[in-house]
Amino acid sequence: MPHAIQSHLHTHDHYTESGEHLISKEATFADVGSWLKRGWMDIAHAPLASLFYGLVMTLFVMTVYLFFQENPILMFTVATSFVMIAPFLATGLYSVAHQLEKGESPDLIHSLTAWRHNVTEFALFAVALGIIIAIWSRITPLIAGIVKAQSLLIVDPDMGVMGFLTSDAGMQFMIAFMIIGAAVAAFVFAVSVVTIPLLLRDQNIGVISSMIISWKVVMENKAVMALWALTIGVLLAVGLLTLGLAMVVVMPLLGYASWHAFTDLVQIEDPVNQ
Repeated sequence: MPHAIQSHLHTHDHYTESGEHLISKEATFADVGSWLKRGWMDIAHAPLASLFYGLVMTLFVMTVYLFFQENPILMFTVATSFVMIAPFLATGLYSVAHQLEKGESPDLIHSLTAWRHNVTEFALFAVALGIIIAIWSRITPLIAGIVKAQSLLIVDPDMGVMGFLTSDAGMQFMIAFMIIGAAVAAFVFAVSVVTIPLLLRDQNIGVISSMIISWKVVMENKAVMALWALTIGVLLAVGLLTLGLAMVVVMPLLGYASWHAFTDLVQIEDPVNQ
């Protein structure tokens, strides 16, 4: 994208195990607004696909709430796990944004199977995220035990989550949970922010190289990517706190905006079979 290349003066070279040359570009705080603006425009250009993915996420959040409303600790574990796997869940949205970028009409069916051309690497990344989430799911009960919140694993149905949050043990749990969860989520964000888009765009790159490049891109843009991560976190929180209703807009907006973040931050030199 020529406009992106001109607006980023500092670049960094990266080489994959297959010898491919990738160039990462440093972003500015203004780019975050640009990514969201372009994401919003993509929603307008692909309303049906956007609505489909948004409704899927809404139903997912509502289902989690209904099944775990009497077990708030497990609910928060599932909610943070959702945030961690959001980049993987947004693969279809990345595909739609890529189609629009190429001037094509959005194809929902094609977006649902966008991973099929790079199955092995997508599967390996899914496994990596699964391992991280499995470890996180074991840490959460440990936090509850440390703050003595185990007695609140089952709460008064009439009080629900609020009964947990307004208790002393519940508040102590949430403080520790948010601090440790933020650290884990930050790591997942750093190794995944451009990984899925890169695997989708370049069939010749491996998942390990993609994750390393993702980490390096974040380290090259620490302040801007911190703002982007905070923006994602806030919007996802809005989606979760509205019992998933806001996800109808939040999920496609973040998916499309994340694709534009990738195209602004990473350029593949002379890609093969794109």
